[in-house]
Amino acid sequence: MKKIFIFVLLLLLVPAICLAEPQVTSDKQTFNPFTGVYDLQGNVHVEIGDRIITGDAAQVSMYKLEVHGQGNITLREGDITFDCDTVDVYGKEKTAYVAGNMNFTQGDMIISADTGSFNWSTKNAVFNGNVIVNGEPKNGEVIYNVREKVFVN
Repeated sequence: MKKIFIFVLLLLLVPAICLAEPQVTSDKQTFNPFTGVYDLQGNVHVEIGDRIITGDAAQVSMYKLEVHGQGNITLREGDITFDCDTVDVYGKEKTAYVAGNMNFTQGDMIISADTGSFNWSTKNAVFNGNVIVNGEPKNGEVIYNVREKVFVN
């Protein structure tokens, strides 16, 4: 009887915990209340505050505040967009890591690279590997502040 009571209590607490968490939709989804992980497949749409992530598939950890997306990923916040193959968002770090066919746009600014990251606290976007800024190749790591619209390095 005690085990049943604890199980019911957990089931009642899960929705309350998740109310302030990311909003998720997809064609197919499963949710594990014990791990707090959504497995999303097809037309994935995840909203976390000002950030919207769309793509083919994603795993969203409600308890860890993490999103791991794969396939045709688009990450938007305000007037910036990252298009890529994969994204790993770590809410506690306030950072998203993007990779594969990565393109960043903000207005007329277009940056492509092998990998990138974006910290929504500092507003710095960091690009590495085969970086091209508005058609011009760049060497080494490139850091761009999206708030000030200037290169940091």
